Amino acid sequence: MHVAEQPYTLRRRISWAAAAVIIGIVAAGFWNYHVVDDFGKNVVAAPLIGEDPAAATYEDKGAGFGFLFAAVAGLAATFTACNCVVFSMLPGLTCSKAASRFTAVRALLVFLAGVTVVCAAYGVYIGALGDGQLSQYNEREVRLSQAQTTFTILGCMMVIWSLITFGFMNRVISCLPASIRRFFASPMTQAGLMGLMSGFFAIGRPYPVFRDFLAYAAESGSVLYVMAAMVVQGIGQSVGLILVFAILIGGFGRKLSAWTAAHPEKLRLISSVALMIGGAYFIYYWGLAFAYDIGRWGFKLNWYAN
Repeated sequence: MHVAEQPYTLRRRISWAAAAVIIGIVAAGFWNYHVVDDFGKNVVAAPLIGEDPAAATYEDKGAGFGFLFAAVAGLAATFTACNCVVFSMLPGLTCSKAASRFTAVRALLVFLAGVTVVCAAYGVYIGALGDGQLSQYNEREVRLSQAQTTFTILGCMMVIWSLITFGFMNRVISCLPASIRRFFASPMTQAGLMGLMSGFFAIGRPYPVFRDFLAYAAESGSVLYVMAAMVVQGIGQSVGLILVFAILIGGFGRKLSAWTAAHPEKLRLISSVALMIGGAYFIYYWGLAFAYDIGRWGFKLNWYAN
């Protein structure tokens, strides 16, 4: 978080921000959740844990299967509406002002640490719930309501972050102490914040395979086991981002480093646009569309099968 000179005019930055909002809204409006949810369940989960995850019990399958279930539940959610926005955080992780592979990999590890912290805490909470409480907490309607709140808040945070990196809030940022600005401008701090936000995806996730995993893990009766399994799930939900990250750094690391060093303003612009798209998507899909029934455009136009 810093106040930097903006190489782009205010008008141009507003145009980029507006375009990003439109892209996020259009993606949310036309999102076909049937396709991505079924892909996760039938293509990712079914071959590994069976076609009916809800039928698996801890008593029959044991702890080892539970960790597999956790990883699959996270991986299956990769492209769902409650996880796909994680890719909007990729530009900020892939490149940094330090412009080195070591720094980029370190940023990824800090990101995963943030995911781990939130998922571990959430695992403790789930493990501490009794069977009756968890059953009620895990109902689809309850999870959907929680998803609307969680992802709308996360969307607002991403939009604010984007506004800051676009330079629209420089007057506000300039009022903060220099030490605070330096702390939040650090690539490692930003990677950690992204990880914490990504960890909260699990808290809001209403995805059926994930809900089945929660029930399975809780059957163990061990808070520590649920915590460990939830951490595995958090890593699983980040696998898609990790793979893309590895391809970019492994295949184009030097070029990215050179480009970042030569054009830091372009990296800032790309990160700003990506965060704005992700934030607009979350706010529209989970907040406005659910509250006012203004989503599901493809279904309402009869382009998608209900």
